[in-house]
Amino acid sequence: MARELLIRGRPRNLRDVESHIEGKSSFWRDWTVILLWSVVGYTCLLFTVLTFFNPRLVHFDISSLLFRKEISPFFAFSQASGHYPKPQGFKIVALVPFHDQERTAILDCYLQKNLAQHDGFLDQVVFVPLTDNAASIQWLYSIINQTPEYTIAPAGEASEWQLTENVMYIRIDGDTVFLEENAIPTIVKTKLDHPDSLIVSANVVNEAALASLHSHPGVALPYLPELRRIEQPARGKLENDEDWRSSHLPRWQGPPDFKVTRDFEPPFEGHRWLLPREASSDRDPIAASIYTDTGPTLDDWTVGAQQHYSFLHHLEDNDLGHYKFPIWVDPAESISQNFDCFWGNDAEAVRDTFNHSTRKLSRNTSDKTPHVIIDGKGIVAHYSTQQAAAGLDATDLISRYRAYAREKVCLQTR
Repeated sequence: MARELLIRGRPRNLRDVESHIEGKSSFWRDWTVILLWSVVGYTCLLFTVLTFFNPRLVHFDISSLLFRKEISPFFAFSQASGHYPKPQGFKIVALVPFHDQERTAILDCYLQKNLAQHDGFLDQVVFVPLTDNAASIQWLYSIINQTPEYTIAPAGEASEWQLTENVMYIRIDGDTVFLEENAIPTIVKTKLDHPDSLIVSANVVNEAALASLHSHPGVALPYLPELRRIEQPARGKLENDEDWRSSHLPRWQGPPDFKVTRDFEPPFEGHRWLLPREASSDRDPIAASIYTDTGPTLDDWTVGAQQHYSFLHHLEDNDLGHYKFPIWVDPAESISQNFDCFWGNDAEAVRDTFNHSTRKLSRNTSDKTPHVIIDGKGIVAHYSTQQAAAGLDATDLISRYRAYAREKVCLQTR
């Protein structure tokens, strides 16, 4: 009786010539498939390595699938990535209302990096003094004297709107303490892509129409104020005295029934906000404002502090994608006035829009009504609103934003 061999789950006669032929072709087919997959795998690996060292090869960073890098769901144009060069044929001017030396010193690093001479978009920066503090004004003149692209406008809010036609302006409040690298290129491109728009505002963390969006769980983390000073470990001589990283903070310590209530006073000057080991449902400011009747409003300084520490947390983890969205046309609520792009020709209309913040611009209004757009792809952090400044000044937030700027942004130009 002929022996049988089980080939591919079916008995085959060893004397069957066709069976031998099929066995040989199957052998070569299997090795061909293995070889092809090896080539594909090697090509993918080589392509991943090349795009890691030269991201300009593709618009999407493939290496982010293998390495811990942010994968934003929305493509944001950036001069650094090479996808969107500076537009030609008109000037781009930053208009900077100036209030405070300490905060604008942080913004100065971002402005310097975004100058056209440093491959940025800004041809000029115009500061508008809104303070009578002699020391602050003296400091402002000192940085203007060091940078040819810097200039100063006559003091007073009215001078903010005495602008030149056919110039694109980006109004950046002097208390802005963080600009994502793509923030300016993104709103410029969005403004050009939507010529019927009056204003394009950046994605300003926790301000105006975005306050509720940035308060969602997972975006706002349950940070709480430290209630007593905790001794910090001594730093080495080579370490910076200031540290911005949330991962270096200790865990929050306090009574289990502690909650941040309305009119909460700063525990002490220079206090930090820390993550508890176990988050309660209503103890942090944002949760208390939503779930309780005794919590603060979204305009309270405690909410601002929680938002800023949450932002720095996400910044360190490289996951700012939590904040991003494409564009929001004509939001029902007012937009932030702290980072906006518009044409000089529209200055008067922009001023009127900001002066009548209760005016609602809607998609259902007349086609003649210019659109207001919030661009969600470029993140900006503004230090405070006026009513929250006193409380935030009792935290160490300014030193954290300053430490980040010095490490990641500031150019060695001064």
